[in-house]
Amino acid sequence: MTDELAGPLARRFSWPAGSGVLLAGSTAEGVAMRGSNVNVLVIGAPDDWAPAGGPEEPVLRPMGLARNYLYEHDPAVNMDVLRPDRMDDLAGLARGMARLQDPSTPDLELPVLDTLEIRFLARLRAGRILHGDRVVAEWRDRMGLRWLPAFHCATTYLTAVHFHRKAVTALADGLPLDASVLLRLAVEHLLVSALAAGGRVLHEVKNLGRNVGAALAADPEGPLLLREARTLLGGGTEPRPETFALIERYSADLLHRLPSTAHGRPAAAYLAGQGHAPKGE
Repeated sequence: MTDELAGPLARRFSWPAGSGVLLAGSTAEGVAMRGSNVNVLVIGAPDDWAPAGGPEEPVLRPMGLARNYLYEHDPAVNMDVLRPDRMDDLAGLARGMARLQDPSTPDLELPVLDTLEIRFLARLRAGRILHGDRVVAEWRDRMGLRWLPAFHCATTYLTAVHFHRKAVTALADGLPLDASVLLRLAVEHLLVSALAAGGRVLHEVKNLGRNVGAALAADPEGPLLLREARTLLGGGTEPRPETFALIERYSADLLHRLPSTAHGRPAAAYLAGQGHAPKGE
């Protein structure tokens, strides 16, 4: 898909000298749906650079980290141009992910990355380079992206545990609707954690089902949680004692499996340091 799009994108847009350009998002990850936008990430562009308008003027949506340009036709392109003045700030924050190496670091002292920051880091890490190999390699190294999957695996697991406990409390307090929502959030975060252990970093759950399917296609004997995702996401999170016990079983199975993957291994060590080791260890 990258080869099919590289030529048309290069003819449609003129990339600035000294920049790096990546095909990103679901298209680059192999989970795009019919009609999905083509996502492009531009880094290292001059501050005053903007994509050429041509016959189709884009919709410009400024964001904190980037200028976002939406081209609606042939095909629809969603282009993020990362602001140069924010790249160093983001790099400093992202390098803090390496603190995961010390299992005694409290989770509250790990960097807090918001959804857009995770999105940019994930796209920089997994995107397919269209232009500027050297620039992309330099920024991948400066961002410390080798720690991103393990960091995301550990932190989303801890968030899942938090939502699970809150669901138990909500049900005990006579709030079944709140409990149902919280339990669904716990399941979604556990699935994101399991995917991160395999190298798939999701900043949102929009593509969760497709990513689970792709992970199982690569490893049909993957974590029990992934194998049961269809049932769970299809309505299997009604807050009942047996459901809570089932989620705890899936969580334990995931903890046991984490050390078997390159990204899961450091996440498992960190989680053990936070009191979440598999039972019996």
